[in-house]
Amino acid sequence: MKGELRKKMIEIRNNIEINKKKQKDEKIAMKFLEFLEKNSFKSVLLYASFGSEVDTWRIFERCKKLSIKTAFPKVNEMKKALDLYWVESLKELSKGYKSILEPKTEKKAYLNDIEVILVPGLAFDKNCFRLGYGGGYYDKLLSEKTGLAVGLAYEEQIISELPIEKHDKKLDFIITDERVISCV
Repeated sequence: MKGELRKKMIEIRNNIEINKKKQKDEKIAMKFLEFLEKNSFKSVLLYASFGSEVDTWRIFERCKKLSIKTAFPKVNEMKKALDLYWVESLKELSKGYKSILEPKTEKKAYLNDIEVILVPGLAFDKNCFRLGYGGGYYDKLLSEKTGLAVGLAYEEQIISELPIEKHDKKLDFIITDERVISCV
């Protein structure tokens, strides 16, 4: 069931027209940055967007200007976990797991030092659950979090209800181009 839904949601996301996608990315970035500033957050875990995911690069650039510390995850396949590293420049990222940009820096970041965790996903529901890519990396990370978990999504990625399993972790907020869904 999740496999079919993943394929369908990738197709939906891939079919968002490029100019419309750019406008949506801008709206989502502005809402997320307002959320950071309003709450005076000083540290965030970003993810390196790839393919048709919500663009996180403008968020990274803006965080640097606002002196918000930014970390990125690096897949640790041996531990089946994400290791986190502080990143100050795009030069500190290189292609890693599945050709996704990952930190090549050694500035280790710890989860309890991060106030907001951005979480990628293929689909999200109104109860703040997400459908990821199936690796379980973010569910493991979210089970240990102390900060807020925020999903970034296009409105097209919001569905009424996801098939939930006991290991699936809930997010605190989902920010789309049209609204903010709060589950706190």
